[in-house]
Amino acid sequence: MAAIDGMLASVRAQSLPPMALVIVDQYGDLMALACMDGVTPFMRDYATKKAYTAAHMGADLADFAARLKAQGGSVTEYADSMLVGASRGGLVVRVGAGLVVGGVGVSGGTPDQDDAIARVGVATLTGG
Repeated sequence: MAAIDGMLASVRAQSLPPMALVIVDQYGDLMALACMDGVTPFMRDYATKKAYTAAHMGADLADFAARLKAQGGSVTEYADSMLVGASRGGLVVRVGAGLVVGGVGVSGGTPDQDDAIARVGVATLTGG
């Protein structure tokens, strides 16, 4: 998948640490996954949860976390163990007039690194 290839190339070009890269559809079902050498099972699962949360909530993780904080809420209120609420590196994929078609999740770097690599994936998927 071109989006995974683009994210892997960006990680390597920047000499970032090993990362887990995940793309899900609008339902949170796995479409593509890549784990670089050195990625732990936790990192893979966390990237998956980031992508899932972005797709299900229709929001980038930073925005979802801000919304929860503003409402005094918590992800536990959703009774969905796949949701994460205090992180970056999970971005929603939208097309057309804002239709949610999936999510991208990245784990393994700093929050800024995860977010930047996820943006590469979203840009590839949306032609942006």
